[in-house]
Amino acid sequence: MPPRPEGFARHGPMLLLWLALSTVFVFGGDRGSFYRFDFDGSDGWNRPHNWDSAKVLALAENLSFEHDLRLFLRRHLAGDGSVVYDMYSRFPVGGFVLVKLAILPFGDALTAKIHAARMLMLVLFCSAATLAFLALGRLAGNRWIALAATAVAF
Repeated sequence: MPPRPEGFARHGPMLLLWLALSTVFVFGGDRGSFYRFDFDGSDGWNRPHNWDSAKVLALAENLSFEHDLRLFLRRHLAGDGSVVYDMYSRFPVGGFVLVKLAILPFGDALTAKIHAARMLMLVLFCSAATLAFLALGRLAGNRWIALAATAVAF
């Protein structure tokens, strides 16, 4: 069994990975609003991001015991006076529960809710990169190779 590296050789790659990942929090720009649209006649590649973000926020906002934990986009009254839900339960409820917990403290402040949800997604992104680094480090047997592979992948 080879000797375990000490000091910077052991902890340096993880610290460098976290330093690189911290830049997504520092250089993020305006995270409290939806992205701007390009109304120049382009095909609107950025429009799905706004739509998906709004959809996830709506699903998380509507997720409650009052509505039996249904994943729905909106509800309205039918002609006979009954409540009709526009259901959207395409994905497991776990992600929506995390978003709900992140936006719960902010009441009606939409900007704060968007910011909290984006920060949650960045934390999940950094967690995934860290787990990938740890897995690659065990597979490759070298943390520097794992750092390089994780940096390229993420």
